[in-house]
Amino acid sequence: MKPTPQHPERRRELARSVSAGCLGVLLLAALFLPSHNPATQSLAVEWRPSAQLAGLLFVLGAAALALPRLVAARGLAFALALLVAGAALLNLADAVVPTLFGRDLNLYWDLPHLPSLVGLAREAAGVWTVLAAAAVLLLALVLLIAVCYWAWRRVLLALSDRRVATGTAVLLGAALSLTAFAVRQGPLANGFGRDIVRHAAAVEHAWRTPVDAAALASAAPPSGDLAGLKQHDVYVVFIESYGTTVYDTPEFRAQLSEPLARFEATLRRSGYAVASNRLVSPTFGGGSWLAHATLASGVRLNDPVLYSRLLSSGRKLLPGYLEGAGWRTVDVMPGMKKPPPEARAWGFDRDVYAAQLGYHGPAFGWFDIPDQFTLDRATAIRSTLGSTPVFMQIVLVSSHAPFSPVPPYLSDWRDAGSFTTIPAADWKQIYRPPDWTRLAPGYLKSLRYDFAVLGDWLAEHLPGDGLIILLGDHQPPLVGGEDQQWTVPIHVLSRDPALVAPFIAAGYVAGLAPPATPSPAGMEEFLPRFLAAFDRSGPKQPNASPRKRAEGAVGHSQGSNQRGQP
Repeated sequence: MKPTPQHPERRRELARSVSAGCLGVLLLAALFLPSHNPATQSLAVEWRPSAQLAGLLFVLGAAALALPRLVAARGLAFALALLVAGAALLNLADAVVPTLFGRDLNLYWDLPHLPSLVGLAREAAGVWTVLAAAAVLLLALVLLIAVCYWAWRRVLLALSDRRVATGTAVLLGAALSLTAFAVRQGPLANGFGRDIVRHAAAVEHAWRTPVDAAALASAAPPSGDLAGLKQHDVYVVFIESYGTTVYDTPEFRAQLSEPLARFEATLRRSGYAVASNRLVSPTFGGGSWLAHATLASGVRLNDPVLYSRLLSSGRKLLPGYLEGAGWRTVDVMPGMKKPPPEARAWGFDRDVYAAQLGYHGPAFGWFDIPDQFTLDRATAIRSTLGSTPVFMQIVLVSSHAPFSPVPPYLSDWRDAGSFTTIPAADWKQIYRPPDWTRLAPGYLKSLRYDFAVLGDWLAEHLPGDGLIILLGDHQPPLVGGEDQQWTVPIHVLSRDPALVAPFIAAGYVAGLAPPATPSPAGMEEFLPRFLAAFDRSGPKQPNASPRKRAEGAVGHSQGSNQRGQP
């Protein structure tokens, strides 16, 4: 008996259903096109279909053979739309974040900072602009889910035909098998799958990393009397987002050559010896606290979890070494609105945050307080501490993203808190919103401001022959081009050349321009080399703190007589 031929109308209906299903698959596959080039950290396009999407379609094809009514349900289409829309957004974030920050997205660490990013945008662009952007994003999300729902309805309706479901399962099963056993590249892309595994591993690592991780298990550097510092003050000044892109990008180098030359000439006229080098930061484009703690601990803190473990480990940091050798220690952090939970772990005698600085002038940038005011207050704080040598860490924030508005430099430092000498007509230009598509000009302007302020502060407002260490925390986000190294400039200067000499012996070069070192040292190497270079005592008993010295107690620190270089 001959089979009954299929009705032409039913064949046309099946063809329309399959065509619509194929269109739906193409739309879903297009959502996973964004990728990134791991060599240059730049955006790329992955033309091969996603293996994860193919795997989902394979499962649905197999399920359609057993439960055809289930795959035709609208509820399933909506659930799949939500799933794929979320996966597509995560894939987009995984592609974009390395381009902006030079590192992979870390959901465990980055999600808690999302409110801060929203706050930064609000401060820079205004509440109404942020609300308008949020409305546009919400509309785009609704549209994305609607497109995904439409696509899945077409795909599932096509799969309700057993022939289509069978063909889909066989074809995708073969493609998945070839991809799984491919030596190099298979027919399907698995980048998103690797990102999912990486995110899961990061969360698992965060919960299970032992306190005695290998990095923290290493012995801390030995203490010493630091007699080589000759009881001079020591200042560590971090310049926000000051990266070696300033010297390595021709456009930036050309635009900053004159301000840097003026800065160096000012230092020379004031009797400073200057030497410079490069250090590898543990972070890129953000996470300044990782750089600060790496320099202070001698441990490379490129893992946010390791950072929290370090501060709960009781390990001695740079302020503790100097306090033990007789220095008063002060931390000046204008970017901190309130004391952080880890403040005590740093071991400073005195912490000065935004509220303690007492700034009541106009707000500039994300952190409000201009660097000129911060440095002026730092000088005033130092003047209250008497003749005891002081170690002061100062974090400058005027060059923080989005690098705008940049405060005007004031030749009259008495006006640094009120800006009464700035003409009213100038404020409109000062507060002009940044061009979010081109942030480099604001970045360079903020650095020109900082070099002008630092030059004046060092030459005219900072007395004595102390050792000053100026350095960046990380490369800037959003500017600087592709494939930037994670290096920052470091400058050491003093009116006493003997304090700069150990750095010169270690490979630092005279002047402000850091050498193009093939393999620069990591920030974590600074602390042990600094301590060894300035220890002139040999093995001793623990030193007394400044307060105990005032009471007449005399002690020494258990140190090494090995001479080293910073």
